[in-house]
Amino acid sequence: MAILKRLLALCALLGAGYVLYLQWQAESDAAPTAEMVDVEASQMAEPDVQGNNVTFRQFHPDGDLHYRLLAAGIRQFSDIQTTHLDNPDLHLRSPAQPPWDIQSRSGYIKREEVSGVAQDTVFLNNQVELVQQHPTNGTLTLRSNSFYLYPARQYAVTNEDVTIDTEVGRTQAGGLTIDLDTGILNLNSSATQRVHTIVLPEQFKDA
Repeated sequence: MAILKRLLALCALLGAGYVLYLQWQAESDAAPTAEMVDVEASQMAEPDVQGNNVTFRQFHPDGDLHYRLLAAGIRQFSDIQTTHLDNPDLHLRSPAQPPWDIQSRSGYIKREEVSGVAQDTVFLNNQVELVQQHPTNGTLTLRSNSFYLYPARQYAVTNEDVTIDTEVGRTQAGGLTIDLDTGILNLNSSATQRVHTIVLPEQFKDA
């Protein structure tokens, strides 16, 4: 019966248009290690630039908006290519999916070289929420304590407990990786949080 309920739950989520790949493992190594030594050290130094109510915009080569990031406050440290963010609010557009609206209480942007190309890594923590409004499949909401976002590569990852809410129910996992361009979620279990799905009873009234 438990297996049947789990299958029904997964089928309901698939029917909602969100594809889940489940990995049953004790630990997840999907999320990279934060360069917290550099970030914490920057707290001891004076920022090169600081400001309030700042807006960052990143454009594609064709001129279309890629993402817009609002922050109530910033502190930029040029020597470690890191910008601290207070109450960041990120609007991320995707060519193939509806846009994502992402918020948290704090975070930072770190400029890094990836295959010889400068790219931004956005780390968000403290009440992180990712929301996507789909015109036919409803609202998809992800919540966790922290997320790494890679706007140039269109994916996000967390190795902390995460809650996924859709129109049909709720899934909890020990971490996930999401392709923001395709909407595919790869869920992980942990030693303390298995992948668990609850489906709203209303979904089966007309079945």
